[in-house]
Amino acid sequence: MALGNTGAILEERKYLREGDVEISERVFNLIIGGMLLWGFLLNFLTVALFGDQIAAMVYRMNPLIFLIGYIVLVIAGNTMVVRGGAGMSFVGYTLIAAPIGILLCIFLKGVPTSVVKSAVLITAIVTLSFMIAGTIFPGFFLSLGRVLAFSLLFMIVGGLINLLLFRGRGYILYEWLGAAIFSLYIGYDWARANTCARTVDNAIDLSASLYLDIINLFIRVVEIMNRNRK
Repeated sequence: MALGNTGAILEERKYLREGDVEISERVFNLIIGGMLLWGFLLNFLTVALFGDQIAAMVYRMNPLIFLIGYIVLVIAGNTMVVRGGAGMSFVGYTLIAAPIGILLCIFLKGVPTSVVKSAVLITAIVTLSFMIAGTIFPGFFLSLGRVLAFSLLFMIVGGLINLLLFRGRGYILYEWLGAAIFSLYIGYDWARANTCARTVDNAIDLSASLYLDIINLFIRVVEIMNRNRK
């Protein structure tokens, strides 16, 4: 679900480009797994070691400056992932994961550790389940691309309207909708990964999409569990 991974770009990734070297399926999957672990480890260390300090620093900042800085980093990282080679894609992936770690410091502040641990476990189970489903039923998941894109747009616009007009009442529906959409996106992006040429660059690029799917799913799971706890 990386911003630049449009259907046209993903279609191009089915074929080796000039200078590309094809790697084995095992190495391809190991790189994807390693990149996902790198993103999650970066987020974990950011929250565990600097969570309180980062949250306090962000609260003291001008919200507009923080938002602009976050958007610039994510857009720059996404551009590097989509358009660069393997080395630049790794840097771009890190530029995407790092600011998300900062957001998690704010988002998880005050959330009980037990809720976070349970959310991690549930997210891992759902992720693995939809990866397996994407492997077994690739045709089904690949057919969902446009539906998922419109569903995500509906969720974002509907959530904003609900927040502005109804002050967030009924927002639980959007939390569940978001969890469902990002779960399906995991299956979709994993099915996409299995159709792309097996290169290091493609493995890193597709890791960025899967990373964003999984992080967004985790956030929805935390929201649902924390709301139910209250």
